[in-house]
Amino acid sequence: MIEQLHTRLITQERTLFEGDARSVVAPALGGQLGILIKHAPLMAALGNGVLKISSNSSNTYFVVLGGFLQVKDNRVIVLADSAKAAEEINLKEAEEKLAVLKNSLEAITGEGEIDKADELRKELNLARINYRAARLAHKNS
Repeated sequence: MIEQLHTRLITQERTLFEGDARSVVAPALGGQLGILIKHAPLMAALGNGVLKISSNSSNTYFVVLGGFLQVKDNRVIVLADSAKAAEEINLKEAEEKLAVLKNSLEAITGEGEIDKADELRKELNLARINYRAARLAHKNS
């Protein structure tokens, strides 16, 4: 029997994924974190980004916003502050939102709008993550 990583993605509201995987790539605070079978025990804080769960037949993508990841005995538990399946994201809408936010940020001028620019940069970062996840999910389907 082929060894697998029993993987769970959980938020406060629900379990988004539970199943076996060959690998998991997660957005840790310090960069992308790859987990394979027989990985050493690990705890890591998660940042915002795309979580990729690879099984023998496909890849499944999720947008994850913060949380923690634990690896122990071929088990991966992702406790996300917030998460959604990439396949639930409308690619066209994500692309349009990204364009609108880029244009809004480029249109800001003057020092009086620094707070607005900072807020737009945060929204733009989340829009980029959503767009990337949607693009990966739609390419994979």
